[in-house]
Amino acid sequence: MQFVSGLFIASALALAVAFGGQTLDYTWGPALTALAAALLTACSGAIGLKERGKGTWIALTFLALAWGWVLWRCWGSPVREFARSDALLVAGMMASFCWALLAAPAGAAVRLLMAALAVLGIVDLVLALQQRGDPSVAWPFQHRPATFPSGLFGHYNHLADFSLVSAVFLSARAFLAKDSLAERLLQALGALASVACIFLSGSRGGMLSLCVAAGTLLALSALAAWREKSKKRVVLGIATLAMPLVLAAVAVPTMKHFQERRGITDGNLERFADNRSRLHGYGTAVDLTMDHPVSGGGSRSFGWQKYAAWKPSESGLQPPNDDFVHNELLQAAVDYGWVGAGLIAAAVLVVILCGAAGLMIGESPSPPSLRAIDAMMCGGLAAMVGTLVHSNFSFVTHTIPGAMYLGLALGFALPRRAVDRVDYAARPLLWAGGAMVFLLPFAVILGMFGLRATGAFRELWPVMFGREQLARTSPGLAAEKLNNALAAWPGTELSGMAGHIARDAALRPGLLAADSRDWLSQAADFYGQAKALNPFDPEWPVNRANVLSALGRDDEAEEDYEAAVKLEGGMEGTFRARFYYGRHLYGRWYRAWTKQERPPGQALAAFLKARQLFKEAAELTEAWVRGKEESEMVKGLEETITFLEGAKVLPEPPPGN
Repeated sequence: MQFVSGLFIASALALAVAFGGQTLDYTWGPALTALAAALLTACSGAIGLKERGKGTWIALTFLALAWGWVLWRCWGSPVREFARSDALLVAGMMASFCWALLAAPAGAAVRLLMAALAVLGIVDLVLALQQRGDPSVAWPFQHRPATFPSGLFGHYNHLADFSLVSAVFLSARAFLAKDSLAERLLQALGALASVACIFLSGSRGGMLSLCVAAGTLLALSALAAWREKSKKRVVLGIATLAMPLVLAAVAVPTMKHFQERRGITDGNLERFADNRSRLHGYGTAVDLTMDHPVSGGGSRSFGWQKYAAWKPSESGLQPPNDDFVHNELLQAAVDYGWVGAGLIAAAVLVVILCGAAGLMIGESPSPPSLRAIDAMMCGGLAAMVGTLVHSNFSFVTHTIPGAMYLGLALGFALPRRAVDRVDYAARPLLWAGGAMVFLLPFAVILGMFGLRATGAFRELWPVMFGREQLARTSPGLAAEKLNNALAAWPGTELSGMAGHIARDAALRPGLLAADSRDWLSQAADFYGQAKALNPFDPEWPVNRANVLSALGRDDEAEEDYEAAVKLEGGMEGTFRARFYYGRHLYGRWYRAWTKQERPPGQALAAFLKARQLFKEAAELTEAWVRGKEESEMVKGLEETITFLEGAKVLPEPPPGN
């Protein structure tokens, strides 16, 4: 059964890396389904829970408190879609953690997992080399958002984080465990491929994290050698002391090379830390935690709370519209409060302390299986340290691969006693049955969500990810598939994507006016769905308002424009709600005035409001964003206002205002 469980966990990891290395939760469906099966088939190893090392149950208590707090806050989060995503990430981490606890260190399941990591590292390296020469390579997807090599992932940072964890796991296994020679060669090859992937990705945070993880792994290996009084202990001790100098000698020129690849040629590594945009994001996150310091704003609340908190005079007029802080501790504090962030930090710290203590104490004389346990614990602890360092630069746990390998690292790091043969007097079948009863409801729920997400993903593949590109070639079929996906997996981004497809379809040349209006009406409905699912995001009301304005549904449009202006706060440079609102008012009332449908006084009042909106938009937007068209529109508005005021027209509000 351990072999079957190993096949399932290897499949889950491969599916997570191939499809789920992104923040879109429906892409996690295949991996979650396989992970549920892996968890259930691992229950045969539950007898190993009897042989846990000292302190394990303390670590389990802290982990349960941290996960419980996050799940409780997910339940109360204002945007259900984000709550679902975060809850699935926690569930994926918990399932991987439980699998790691149940798996025998020297058994077939763990060895299959290591083989899968090695193969994935090699595949990533092959793709990254292709992408270095041809950035359009995006297999298995049609395209990818990154320009730097990213392997199977969409973004180079995700490749770097996965590769550093793989490199550490595989190096520990190849160096410390007593697997077969063929397995150890494959593990070593996979570790080297993973290190090469980090270099090709150009991730500065990934390279720094790899150096820290490698130093940690060497120090832990030396610690295990001193405990065993091994002949290697002196060599490993000296290597550990020399490691900082070696890493510095490697890291400094590598970092400079990465800077040069980004066009920074002054060779000054201070530019590495001087990332103004990211630092402003950190400052905004800290400000947001003061609004709800205890319980946080809810799942991924930074994504919308930053709009009102953004200060253009301090942080810039053209901020990146990023839903994440790029620092996991600050992200947790914003979303789940400082209590949640503190529980998470405490749980990780306790796991590290328990693992380090277990590694130092060990057993004497050491049974043969202890080598495999040392490999798991050293690899798990070093992977955790590397991931923690990288979490200061990227949102490493907000994709399903990140959640899975952090769960594996947590489970591997906890101490356990070495057992070389099954004690049938301890009734292993009874332990397996008890674990099955305990984990079955969790695995069933996880599998059901995985299957639903997989169904939605299958519908969306030809629309958004595959070579069919139905969103461009067949908008009618694309809208049908999006509706099917939304029925199984409601989501703001999916509704918004459907709105974009319908809006673009209405603009196709040669389309009949009636058909164009029908597409625009569908777009307004989809944007309305997105607005209802996430009422805090200005993207949806401003898009809906633009469509309603084109349809002539002016009063509805202005309600959405007003909502978008309030929601966008200081991020006019991103959403342009003030500009679009002013443009709408100018166009609507100019037509009404010139056609003599409304008196000039009412038109002048609307023009003055449009002028104020244009003024605010200009103050909050870079000049290159505004462009020539906006300048000409503002000029035309000023000429119209001057004409009416010269004619002694007095502004008067429209009826009902």
